[in-house]
Amino acid sequence: MSFVYNLDGIDMLTGNRDEIIKIIKESINNNEKTWIITLNALMYMEYLNNETYKQAIKKANYSIPDGIGIVKYLRKRGVFSERCTGIDTMKEICDYSSKNKLRIFLLGSKENYVFKATKKIEEEFGVKVSGYSDGFFDQTREKNIVDKINESKADVLFVGMGIPKQEDFILRNIDNINCKFFMGVGGSIDVFSGEMKRAPVFYQKIGAEWLYRMIVEPKRFKKLPELFKFYSKIYFKR
Repeated sequence: MSFVYNLDGIDMLTGNRDEIIKIIKESINNNEKTWIITLNALMYMEYLNNETYKQAIKKANYSIPDGIGIVKYLRKRGVFSERCTGIDTMKEICDYSSKNKLRIFLLGSKENYVFKATKKIEEEFGVKVSGYSDGFFDQTREKNIVDKINESKADVLFVGMGIPKQEDFILRNIDNINCKFFMGVGGSIDVFSGEMKRAPVFYQKIGAEWLYRMIVEPKRFKKLPELFKFYSKIYFKR
């Protein structure tokens, strides 16, 4: 069973993972523009502290519980939900796109990484990736990127530029992009490219992919204070 729960102003799809995925696919099948946020603790803190990012989260159709911290916060509020991770959701949408002859556009990462990810996704899912572009551009080039996406006739747009950039990009351009489905995917493009390893199963099972990423990318340790603030909020504040 899955239902929408309002978490501090965020419309969260919660419940059974398979049911969450089913609702997302049904939304795409209804030819609605569907924007999904894969919410984790750091994104939640950005939502609290960044007004533009808050607008993005609120404009999206749904957020889904990507991070174990969000699952725990929901549980503290009396709401059960399984995790529905961003990369697994991306795989589900790639598979759905293949079966329904939808085209995909990848936006983000470095040029050679996104090229490799394109080939991997086409090979693994038998889906058409009709276009791609790296994520290193400023707003003066945004119209060219939007035009490229539309010219590709893509139905699905995955944006992997990290937070808050990927959601800010979608917020600014969703009304001018002719895709059916939009999702920020963080580092998933890098994982598909083979240039970054997904966290081992042990870390996945305990919901500590974030820790693995910090171990392999020490610069991410600067985000620890925000994680501490998040857990302080859910465990020590009423």
